[in-house]
Amino acid sequence: MKRNLTILAVLALLLMSFAVAAYADDEVVLPTIEDGRINKFDIASPVAIFADYSYPYADDINMGVLERLEFWGITYEDHVEKVLDVSAAQLQAADNSAGSAVVAAANGYTLILEADGSLTLTGAGYTYNWTQAF
Repeated sequence: MKRNLTILAVLALLLMSFAVAAYADDEVVLPTIEDGRINKFDIASPVAIFADYSYPYADDINMGVLERLEFWGITYEDHVEKVLDVSAAQLQAADNSAGSAVVAAANGYTLILEADGSLTLTGAGYTYNWTQAF
């Protein structure tokens, strides 16, 4: 009886390992635009959001300091132009203590600092929300 339970347990473990291996083979890879934009998974976006960092510590490339956010959009006749430029100082000056606060607006786009500290870009029928350290 004990031997049968041991064999049954080993068989159950083998079947589970096959199920995990089969699941790993079914990995789904989402399309992205790999040019450094924040909204890289949103491939139909009318605007690309980029964070510009400075690196005051040359020996530590992971210690970037946010300088600005740049928003590049498709404008008239399919031209790509900078539609909004927001400095780190503008982000830090925004007061979201009473709720959402508009940080900047231009060319039909508005950047909002939400009460939870996340950022939301709206404009051209588009809305994108993300968390950005600044």
